[in-house]
Amino acid sequence: MNKARRQHWMLVAMACLLSAGTLPASAATADAPRITKEEAKALLGAPKVLFVDGRTEMTWYKSDKKIKGAVRIDKWDIEMWASSFPSDTTFIVY
Repeated sequence: MNKARRQHWMLVAMACLLSAGTLPASAATADAPRITKEEAKALLGAPKVLFVDGRTEMTWYKSDKKIKGAVRIDKWDIEMWASSFPSDTTFIVY
């Protein structure tokens, strides 16, 4: 995995961990780009954009509010799922 891709996945991992409450907010938000709700809505269905639900499995299953087309990916299997997407994929973790 090249350096840029590894850094990208580290940001994704930090966002996932932050959403699960396992990292202090300042650790992940310093480097992670942020977008507004309106910007995210405009990207729904766009090619090469994947919405990733960062909630825990239990919280995700209990919720009736999910973004259509979003996937919940186990934050502990980052290396496995990182390699299953093209390197130019944009991930929006919420």
